[in-house]
Amino acid sequence: MKVATFKDGRMKGRTARLLLCGAAAAAIASTALGGPLATAATHPSRVPAVVPTRDIVGTGLVNCAVATGEVGYSPASKAGGASPLTINVWFVATKCTPAPGSKTSPVPKSVIGSISVQTTNGCPLLATSFGQGTLDLTYNYPGVPNPMVDPSSATNVTLGDAGPFWTLTPAPGPNPGLVGSYPSSTFHISFKPNVIAGNCTSGITSEYIARANGPFTNI
Repeated sequence: MKVATFKDGRMKGRTARLLLCGAAAAAIASTALGGPLATAATHPSRVPAVVPTRDIVGTGLVNCAVATGEVGYSPASKAGGASPLTINVWFVATKCTPAPGSKTSPVPKSVIGSISVQTTNGCPLLATSFGQGTLDLTYNYPGVPNPMVDPSSATNVTLGDAGPFWTLTPAPGPNPGLVGSYPSSTFHISFKPNVIAGNCTSGITSEYIARANGPFTNI
């Protein structure tokens, strides 16, 4: 029987070849399984920590005092840039309370909104209307009895500029595009976007929403 021998610090012989082949096979098996052999065992199925037991449908309107978020441009907003320019806006509004005179139940912990519109590229962007789109809203309810979210939407919402602030203006009511738990044709959303990086010559890809211009009302 041949055994492995060492020459110049290296293993020689049939045993060495068997050891190398075994190591290679183990490495291939580990890769095929998606990681080290120590973690290749079947993982247990995962389930939500809390499973909702009943639907939650909110009523009424809310005002939210604080907002943050981001404005994104594709392609970059720049002087003489390619058109059309797509403007994407998302925000999260917090510190929400019932709107005056509204029977609101339950009161959401936060409201998340997003909208996309298309306009002519340029920089700076100055227009009372950049375009219209659908404003999608998600209301994050506290435990009632479990954490829940509830969506709403409003079509034909105008994104525009009012001095240093941007605004989201609903279409005049009655608007059949207002659907969900908090349908409102009187909401007021105004916020201050600040450039993250870039300029009108090199191009601006995004801005952050530094603050709300007053509370977001009747959302």
